[in-house]
Amino acid sequence: MVPSYNPATAQMPTIIVGVADLKISTEPATYIATHALGSCLGITFHDAKRRIGGMLHAMLPTSKITQGEKIREAMFLDTGIPKLLTVLIRAGAKKADIRCKVFGGAQLMATDNFFRIGSKNIDMFYRLSQEMDLEVVSWEVSGRVNRTIRLNNLTGDVIVKIPSKPEFIR
Repeated sequence: MVPSYNPATAQMPTIIVGVADLKISTEPATYIATHALGSCLGITFHDAKRRIGGMLHAMLPTSKITQGEKIREAMFLDTGIPKLLTVLIRAGAKKADIRCKVFGGAQLMATDNFFRIGSKNIDMFYRLSQEMDLEVVSWEVSGRVNRTIRLNNLTGDVIVKIPSKPEFIR
């Protein structure tokens, strides 16, 4: 489905989430976006009642590979997801009202099983979502394409762009 023009959202500011980063917004008239998700996962959280949203752009499944080192929490799913939830709840979101959507986890190059980071990220997210009792309402993962995503903090919709394809909403 191609998003139609809506003057209420046409000029909304966009907060950009970089790789190994997370951002939230308490301003309803805002987009939160990240670009070119390949094997990384882009995870959105949205509390529709309070119109508080957030996004994580995680590169790797687990921080355990960095034992003893200082880490960037948003780089890893096992530390980034809890961090994003904590920040959202501190901003006023209620965990029971948060809906989650997950994107990315592609396998862009043919490689052996050791380097299948995309599928490892998907597996880790699935496990963490079960352990943390997350309400996951949309999955747009795997394949061999990168994705750019944009969370509409007003509605909770995520606009997905895949190269050479029209945008669609999840």
